[in-house]
Amino acid sequence: MNLEQIEAFVYISFTGSFSKAAELLYTSQPSISAKVKALEKELNSTLFERTSQSIYLSEEGKTFLPYAQNMLDNLHKGKVAIKNTNSTLVEGEVHISVVFSGTEHFLPRIVSEFNQRYPNIKLVVHAGHSNQVLNMVLNNDVLIGIVRSISHPRIETIPLEEDNVVLVFHQHHPLNAYQYVNIQELASLPLILFKRETIDWMLINNAVKKANIHPNIIMEIDSIEGAKQMVKKNLGISFLPRFAVKEELQKGELKTVPVDGIPSIQRNFELIFVKGQELDQATEVFRRFLADKLL
Repeated sequence: MNLEQIEAFVYISFTGSFSKAAELLYTSQPSISAKVKALEKELNSTLFERTSQSIYLSEEGKTFLPYAQNMLDNLHKGKVAIKNTNSTLVEGEVHISVVFSGTEHFLPRIVSEFNQRYPNIKLVVHAGHSNQVLNMVLNNDVLIGIVRSISHPRIETIPLEEDNVVLVFHQHHPLNAYQYVNIQELASLPLILFKRETIDWMLINNAVKKANIHPNIIMEIDSIEGAKQMVKKNLGISFLPRFAVKEELQKGELKTVPVDGIPSIQRNFELIFVKGQELDQATEVFRRFLADKLL
């Protein structure tokens, strides 16, 4: 008895055809027939009943089938176990939901290295707002997600990167002469904010309300990148995540100053997954990569 004989038997039982099994195993029908005949001889049993129009498992064949399947399954598991001793050989797809800002500024920084280290793992990314990412994880549409500062009793979080929201403006804006600015002084300045569905908008809006001012909001937009480009055109000031404007601040294209009268707004990146959720091998590799890379 050998592996090829077991494969021939299992494939014939699934397809109900010697010829179809031969096609799937990339061999000839006579070869398949010879393997089954040799297996039947060794087992001293008839595994298939044949009629002029069909073929089906005999009672002995039905009895032997689950054992044959287990043999093939265990062989496959053994191959996977050996392959996984070197995690770079892990194969599969990782479906992950990522907050919009993460797909624009966070994910690109780590995907290149991950792909080089794990070339056989494909990332499938679904973008959304933080609450949408959370719902996808809770509904098991994806196993893991990347959000910005969110909590839920069913969710376990792993901190990935600290970040805070800062006031930003063009390098030639009058605010560039200030060491710090009072929230009251921003009331008349053209302000660009996120759309109302975003958590950033709610946090900033609540902070402004507590200061009892009525800001001059000229635009609401749901894209961090879009808001940044507006500020770079000197169309207004904005409150943006520091990670999104880090490069522009370093180059001096955009400027920032502390704002007196408004609390610090922390919006850290976090990896989330359902508590107790078992992750498949590829997803677990990606989770560990993120934790090791960014903590």
